[in-house]
Amino acid sequence: MRWLPVARSSRWWLWAGVSALMATLLLWIIRFGFLGQSFTGDYAIRFLLLGTGVSFLFGFFGWLGLRKLALCSTAGLAAGLIGMVVYSRDMNGWEDLASILFFMEAIAAGFVIGLIVEGISLMVRLAKK
Repeated sequence: MRWLPVARSSRWWLWAGVSALMATLLLWIIRFGFLGQSFTGDYAIRFLLLGTGVSFLFGFFGWLGLRKLALCSTAGLAAGLIGMVVYSRDMNGWEDLASILFFMEAIAAGFVIGLIVEGISLMVRLAKK
């Protein structure tokens, strides 16, 4: 994990910005491309806020030094986006709701797994002292 920026590095904000851009674009592509929904500014702004907010929150955790939490949470974000595509095939209305629910659950799972990994890492460091 040497490729992850160190704590308090400005590279975390670059990480967060790229992640926000990718998450927002993919949310738009899924919603307005794969799902075939008509483009509306309200939904576009909501997805922009969702993608940006989540990405910068994870970047902030990385900036604080919780690198494993940021990495696992970002992986959960990516898994959620992939799951949205899978669940939205042959949509009849409920799959749209199921896909956004899976997206949120994947983000939450990535966050919880990151917390567990950070906790284990902390216990190992404390045990070595």
